[in-house]
Amino acid sequence: MDDWTPEPLETTDTTESSEIKDVRKPASPARKKRKVKKPISKLSLIFLVFWIVIIGLSFMLITGQIAEYNALRTEVEQLYSQKAQVRAYNDELELQIEFFDSDLYIERQARNRLRMVRPDEIFFRNTAVD
Repeated sequence: MDDWTPEPLETTDTTESSEIKDVRKPASPARKKRKVKKPISKLSLIFLVFWIVIIGLSFMLITGQIAEYNALRTEVEQLYSQKAQVRAYNDELELQIEFFDSDLYIERQARNRLRMVRPDEIFFRNTAVD
């Protein structure tokens, strides 16, 4: 039983030239093959127009939103600049308030405008005209 070897398969070539027949008609030189174009159906045309309109509207909306975004960004930058100016002016006003509340300013105004003197001081007025 150990002597067993597989036998080679016999192959038969069935594609001999005498058996193959060409069922196609020979092409004549005067006859050209034309591609048949399918007409575009109304549904396909409507579908195409629909998508063109959708894409156009989307483009218009996106460009409008981009323009609005740029305008708002410009406005925000202007408002930040205005805010910085107002803060600088506010800081200046606060310094003036501190100065006007100081005892030195109040004393100067009392002496110059109201001609007031301290109790231990004597006031002299120069009446000579030069």
